[in-house]
Amino acid sequence: MRKKDTTILAIGDPPDYDSFRKFDKERKYILEQGFNYKAVDYEELFNAEDLGISTGKVIVFLFFPFYYWNRNIEHRGYRGIYGNLSFCRKFSRFSEDLIARIESVLPGKDLFFINDPRVSSLYRDKLLAQEALSGSGINVPQRIDTRSVRVVKNLLGDGRKMYIKPRYGSMGKGITFLEKDNWQTNFRFRENRIANIRSDQGWKFHGITGNTGFLKSLLCKDVIIEEAVELFNLKGFKVDFRVYCFLDKVLYIYPRKNNIDSVTTNISQGGKGDPKLLRVMPRKIISKINRQSLKTMKVLKLNFAGIDIAIDSNMENIYVLDVNMFPGFPKRRTFKLARSMVSGLRMLE
Repeated sequence: MRKKDTTILAIGDPPDYDSFRKFDKERKYILEQGFNYKAVDYEELFNAEDLGISTGKVIVFLFFPFYYWNRNIEHRGYRGIYGNLSFCRKFSRFSEDLIARIESVLPGKDLFFINDPRVSSLYRDKLLAQEALSGSGINVPQRIDTRSVRVVKNLLGDGRKMYIKPRYGSMGKGITFLEKDNWQTNFRFRENRIANIRSDQGWKFHGITGNTGFLKSLLCKDVIIEEAVELFNLKGFKVDFRVYCFLDKVLYIYPRKNNIDSVTTNISQGGKGDPKLLRVMPRKIISKINRQSLKTMKVLKLNFAGIDIAIDSNMENIYVLDVNMFPGFPKRRTFKLARSMVSGLRMLE
């Protein structure tokens, strides 16, 4: 791909300070690499008649559509619990409209989507993503197929541990963890009804041990139930890894840690990044993480993702916990992810 005839088009919204704005800060570097560069928000895209792009080739980098999402999907007063089926249906329709819009304002251009928005919306469905991965021999947490409170309680009594997650959720929101005598959720439960938090912040875990009413209500929703993976522990913390992959390469592995008794390692749930942990990880484990991550990208037909990888407590098995098509970028002083991605784009032919 001849750079002088190529524009990188970044589409995102200003509230996306964790990825779009970090990418946009590298505009000088992008230009220095020989690309043209254009950044627009989604509102501008849908209102524009022309984006003023003269090059024949356009690399389209889609960031999370915050404005659309907040106005049409996770808006104040939406029905149902967070991460329900309507989230997926609306996002799928938006993705189709988005492709049509981009093609209409860039007629005759040679378009290359970093991720096809239809694929991104498809694998917002955690169940579909898990089935695709497990069907290709990639380890994912074992799914528990039941909607029976009695069955769940019996499994807990046998010492099993599990997570119940919104099928179409993200960011560690709406997670419930269950083990015998320890039930925790970051949903709210008021007047025998599950309640959402009206923000990306504030999803704090609290105890609901033995609350059968909550469990019965949750099991009727659009959720998946997974066997909990006993995470590898290091220096008093549970640890997993966010793996940033781009164009068939692992660009960066970001270890995340949280207290042993925490529910998740999500940064949004109090987890912290600790790049130094990579130094003490055996090389063979890092190689396994790389292989599983790249295989995940190939199976899901993605060019960019943040893949959450867990190692079990025996350091034998590796599991893909989640695949994020709109991952937050690391801090620039930790790793310049955007620059690494642009460097990768230089190799496109």
